[in-house]
Amino acid sequence: MSDVTWAVPTALAIVGALLVTAVVVMVVRTRRRSPRARAAADAARLAAADALLRLDDAATDLDIAFEASEALVDGDSTSALRRSRAAALRARDRGFTDVAALESSSAIPARRRIEAEAVRAQLEAQLAKVARTRAELVEWARTHGTPSDRVRAARARRDDVVRAAGDPAPLIAGLRERFAEDDWRDAAEAADAATAALAQADETLAAADAATDPSEIDRLIHEATDATRRAARHLKAVEDAHRIALQAADNAGAEVAAARDELAAAIDIAESRPDECASDAAALLREATNDLDAAAIDAGRRPRAAIETVARVRELRDDLLGEAPAPRRRLEAARAALPGTLACARAALAAAEARDDRTIDARLRRDRARRELAAARAATDAGVALANARTAWQAAAAR
Repeated sequence: MSDVTWAVPTALAIVGALLVTAVVVMVVRTRRRSPRARAAADAARLAAADALLRLDDAATDLDIAFEASEALVDGDSTSALRRSRAAALRARDRGFTDVAALESSSAIPARRRIEAEAVRAQLEAQLAKVARTRAELVEWARTHGTPSDRVRAARARRDDVVRAAGDPAPLIAGLRERFAEDDWRDAAEAADAATAALAQADETLAAADAATDPSEIDRLIHEATDATRRAARHLKAVEDAHRIALQAADNAGAEVAAARDELAAAIDIAESRPDECASDAAALLREATNDLDAAAIDAGRRPRAAIETVARVRELRDDLLGEAPAPRRRLEAARAALPGTLACARAALAAAEARDDRTIDARLRRDRARRELAAARAATDAGVALANARTAWQAAAAR
């Protein structure tokens, strides 16, 4: 009897302790998933994104400063500085990957907050290192070379950019004559931006020639170097837009014809096996055929729009049919869709880079588009490559 008397209160105590523990666990879990926890996680992610924005700007500024000061061509005297520059650029690139991972994380809010705070701390530490490297570079420049030498080097870089790119006017004129505005607007805007950047470079270099204070001269050289880089980027965008338009014109007719046959086969599958496809697949595929026919009518003047329509209807077809086609048919479809989708992704990325939207969201989208394009090129499986190319296109085209 005494054993029972002792066991009952002990059991009650154990049960009570378990209940208390369960309640505490439930409270902790609730708090870790609460709206407040989600808000804290979002705030931490935004803080990490802001740190990445500042690091991207600082790393870019450092890279420009290296070019402006001629430190990249000075040999052994800048070996330590050049290693610091390379480390800063690698940290910046890694930061884009880390912040992108925060945005797609499926962890609970409390864990996401911890991860975001860790990423932000790493980025802030890299910002401090970049600032130290920048100060060391300023000190190095004071004792190596002369301001006048750096002005001459900056002007030579500007002239090299113009000489390598050539005059964009004939390219724009050719596009205007052959295609509708949609297919030459990006190139024209890039050409205008290049002209403005070159004018800024010339203006700042002229001001550097007239200046006497070494610090002011170096500041102007830095601005001229930045403007020259922008001009080079915009001139490349003109070339890219011209090449993309001509390639689209060469391929549009064949792509539309092939896609029309593919849609006809897809409609047969949707009608014969409706249970294996999305609802209303046949009707939606017929609408896509109408879109394709409309694009074909004006493909000669708007080849890029035709290629984009082909890529979109192929993506729609794949979504609607799902696993209904045989694996071999799906592989053949992926191989057929890949070149056009890659072309659309490259064109969208080129246009996004020419716009040069400096917000962190735009930078993250461009970085993702580049990574997905690289993955598409490296993939050996056509289905995987196509998925990467479609993701790259969506990321680059988003605004």
